[in-house]
Amino acid sequence: MFNGSIPIVLDSLKQHYFIDRDGKMFRHVLNFLRTNHLAIPDTFDELELLIEEAQYYDIPAMTRSLEIFRRERLKRDALPTSTAIAVSSSERKRNHRQIDICSPTNSHTTDEDGDGDGGGGYECLALNISPDLGERIMLSGERALVDEIFPEISQALMDARSGVAWNQDARHVIRFPLNGYCKLNSMQAITRLLNYGFKIMASNGGGVEGQQFCEYLFCRKAIPMQ
Repeated sequence: MFNGSIPIVLDSLKQHYFIDRDGKMFRHVLNFLRTNHLAIPDTFDELELLIEEAQYYDIPAMTRSLEIFRRERLKRDALPTSTAIAVSSSERKRNHRQIDICSPTNSHTTDEDGDGDGGGGYECLALNISPDLGERIMLSGERALVDEIFPEISQALMDARSGVAWNQDARHVIRFPLNGYCKLNSMQAITRLLNYGFKIMASNGGGVEGQQFCEYLFCRKAIPMQ
């Protein structure tokens, strides 16, 4: 692609490479290039298209992994129904153990609501930070929880106008413009969440020039009501 053997279009303004391929499939290609590991679900229904993309980008290791994945799935599909169910059940248990290992409490017992020990579960807030107009901080989560952590925006949270974009429902706000209603910067917002017992459980970032963003998922164990 970059040595001229495959025709490629350059962006006329910034001379960036323009690849006219399937963006949804490229996500899996990029993940493989990052990790050298094929990470697609057993129910992935666009396998042939992904194989075609791997061949187009000339990634032999990915092509081989996809071929092995396809053969194993064909064998599994050919099994009798009872055996296939047993295999599927075994895979679900294995996946469940992997999730348990990654969980902050490393607990192997869950109740019907997925709250672990039945003691209230977890409280979560999502923080989105982007460089728009200097810095833009958006918060998603339960209204009561946001009000507890950021009391300076209580008045804004009481705004129940249905036309407000962040007014998701009576209990939640989605992408609330935090620093539009107070003078906190991103580091102050993160520090406050950590001081209230939250931990960063996941993060993500991306975007193109001038449109970058970072997202953080904060969680803490809820205190059960007596």
